[in-house]
Amino acid sequence: MVNLPAWEPPMGGTEQVHLLGMLDRLRVTFRYKADGLDNQQLMFRLPSSELSLGGLLQHLAAVEDEKFTYFIARERPEVLLELTADGRDQFVLNPEEDPAVLYRRYDAAVAKSRRIQAEVVSTGGLDALSALEYEGNHASVRRVICDLIEEYGRHTGHADLLREAIDGRVGEDAPFDYLPVWYA
Repeated sequence: MVNLPAWEPPMGGTEQVHLLGMLDRLRVTFRYKADGLDNQQLMFRLPSSELSLGGLLQHLAAVEDEKFTYFIARERPEVLLELTADGRDQFVLNPEEDPAVLYRRYDAAVAKSRRIQAEVVSTGGLDALSALEYEGNHASVRRVICDLIEEYGRHTGHADLLREAIDGRVGEDAPFDYLPVWYA
């Protein structure tokens, strides 16, 4: 038997199992790259970019909410609306905000997305239509999940570079025993 971390996609399984496993591995890896930082570290930017780990945490909380709450569950996306209210840039941190609030917002958004994800899997699967529409055509849940995997892939790469510049933390994945609060 292969000893894999809980968040590692299985060695075999259906397309659905692999897609959701890939998404969870990216979520865990991103969360690990952003974990345990203070406000100054969360606001750190490389000279060539406006991105920060805190900004990415906010952005991915909003994207989770958009993709799962709005496009898949067809509910009001509260996190997305909060982070974009009055033209607010979701990538820009409030320097006064407690980092614990930022982490809780992200963790709650992912936990909610995972609950919606479980409901979708149990009721209709990836072929169900989402609320994402373009020229009268609705994207499948599969398409929305693939879009989120792409988003995480891009931003987990950004997180790698930012975290290494902050304190030297490197590595492809989180440690085997690393489990965010939303992973169950």
